[in-house]
Amino acid sequence: MKRKTLKVDNVNMMVLDEADEMFDMGFRDDIALVMNELGEDRQTIFFSATMPPEIMKFAGQYQTNPEIIKVVHKELTVPKVEQAYFELKQHMKTEILSRLIDMYNPKLTIVFCNTKKKVDELIEELQSRGYFADGLHGDLKQTQRDTVMNKFRKGTIDILVATDVAARGIDVDDIDLVINYDMPQDEEYYVHRIGRTARAGREGKAFSFVAGRDIYKLRDIQRYTKTKIARKDLPTLKDIQENYTSIMLEKIKEQIDNEDLGKYEKIIETFT
Repeated sequence: MKRKTLKVDNVNMMVLDEADEMFDMGFRDDIALVMNELGEDRQTIFFSATMPPEIMKFAGQYQTNPEIIKVVHKELTVPKVEQAYFELKQHMKTEILSRLIDMYNPKLTIVFCNTKKKVDELIEELQSRGYFADGLHGDLKQTQRDTVMNKFRKGTIDILVATDVAARGIDVDDIDLVINYDMPQDEEYYVHRIGRTARAGREGKAFSFVAGRDIYKLRDIQRYTKTKIARKDLPTLKDIQENYTSIMLEKIKEQIDNEDLGKYEKIIETFT
């Protein structure tokens, strides 16, 4: 467009999808450039999961008397998601995250942070503890993002740390656990986050870390979703061991139920 090789004189409709994601990834000026090149006699449509003030202000510069259409969901949260929160100090988050992963042994986990910096820091901390973790945020190139997502889908990594916008569009059925490491800045983000689990008829867990004034955000989320989110006690090392043992016993029982034990009868008889 800057080279004048693209003719836009006859464009009569401008559609911007995932507007909040485009802004978060730093494309605001590029979008403005495109808008300014188009004629005024056009229809402009914005699609966005959230409409923060920055986008509303931007839209007001390029739209005349815009009509806002908001899709209202019958149910904001998924019934098969167990929702709970843990009250803790900021410095305890990574330790409690580790305990929850050890305790529930999820197939795949997604952890949400509010900043790119925190995503990078948490990935490093988890990897230093021996976990197979990687992350997504707006600074990654598309090829890097694709590489991370392929590893996550294949189970090469089983913990994905991400910002809200970077996680948009993730469609993976085997996510058993969602952790709100940082409380979401918007109530709608909470709905999008926990919607990553309990897909395809499965059950899932969504746990939130509440530190300090985060308790007020939690109350806003409960009002918005019309859902009571239960408070859980912080898991102890004993809890982890007991829960892990229970999971292992259940898996052993399932294996026994599904296998023909006839070939082991003589061996079993020697112990009876």
